[in-house]
Amino acid sequence: MSKPGSSKPRPWIKAALWNKPGTWSKVRLIAVGYVGLVTAAALVHEIAGRPEAADSLMTTISFPSDVLVLVFVLYPLALLVGDDSIEGETGSSLFTPLFHGSGALVNVLIGWGVIAFVRHFWNEACRSGGR
Repeated sequence: MSKPGSSKPRPWIKAALWNKPGTWSKVRLIAVGYVGLVTAAALVHEIAGRPEAADSLMTTISFPSDVLVLVFVLYPLALLVGDDSIEGETGSSLFTPLFHGSGALVNVLIGWGVIAFVRHFWNEACRSGGR
């Protein structure tokens, strides 16, 4: 694309840093590692037969978002489908690791939102002469 009246083509716009391979920041690696570790721990917990001693640990590592996923996604989905067996699962399934992994992902998104919110108001305060 070029400007009207110009015969020179526009130079290509460089890709953003997050688009280039190998340029992940440490924070992104920590976030992906956290989600992966929680999902892997939940998978090991499920394979081990869901020992009761580790139930509180699994809830703690993805708290509070596992509760949010349960209340705002799984319970309404169960009501729509008409299935009431969410709590009464027997045997092993991949539902629990996905549940805890999605809770960890929501935790990361909440953290990202809080940081973006604080940065926005910090920048506004700096622009207005507050600091």
